[in-house]
Amino acid sequence: MREHLHTAARTAAAAALAAGLAVLSGCSGSSGQADDAGPEAGGALAVMDDWLGCDAFGDFASLQEYLGVTAIDGELQSDGLGEGIDAEAAGCAGQFDLATFEDTQGTFEFAVTGDATVRGGLAPWADATAAAENFAERVDQRRQNLPGIEYTDESEGELGGEWDESLYIAADTDDRFYLDAYGRHGDWVVYLSIDVLHDPGVDAYETAPEFYPDSSAEQMAVYPFTTEQLVDWVAQERLPRIQSDILQLAESEERP
Repeated sequence: MREHLHTAARTAAAAALAAGLAVLSGCSGSSGQADDAGPEAGGALAVMDDWLGCDAFGDFASLQEYLGVTAIDGELQSDGLGEGIDAEAAGCAGQFDLATFEDTQGTFEFAVTGDATVRGGLAPWADATAAAENFAERVDQRRQNLPGIEYTDESEGELGGEWDESLYIAADTDDRFYLDAYGRHGDWVVYLSIDVLHDPGVDAYETAPEFYPDSSAEQMAVYPFTTEQLVDWVAQERLPRIQSDILQLAESEERP
């Protein structure tokens, strides 16, 4: 018998992420974003009003490579401003299958496939004041925690690169690891939220180490990363690269 046990965890994670983004979509977007932004709008909003989220995030190609994604569950969801759960941001979201841990205990065969849910958003504003307010609101909402999620081992830090403001918050739950990163550059805000099922190989060892007397959690890991490495890569490499990509794209599309 072969069982895939990650479906319930993925469903719960997706629901929690949707709930959190629904809260974020209630931020005060009226002060610096127009319903129909056009050339008359100022700042980043005038340049980015017609962007799609997955264009800004490069379809998460680098992230997929880093996580060792084996399949996309469905399709990436790419939204423009005023669309999707977070209407203030051009968003990109996807659910991914990661590596699988397989084992046999006696006559029982089982497999657990890892998974990750990722959401990125770019929120342009007419001026830096509106962007700073939005950054503060998003961070405050995260610190209040997603509904129904009890975090443990939370840690915070700043992103690498040149930001006016930045923050990441990393935390565990019983089944998943969560990472939320936020950055503000002048009059736009970008965020990247990732939740990952605990490495199923490590989880198997930690649940029943007596079944694996000649191994260790590190040896049984199937992911090509640890959560500590993921935090460092996102905060110090990926978000600074996303910032650079957004600035280059904005420069190429600035309107006279």
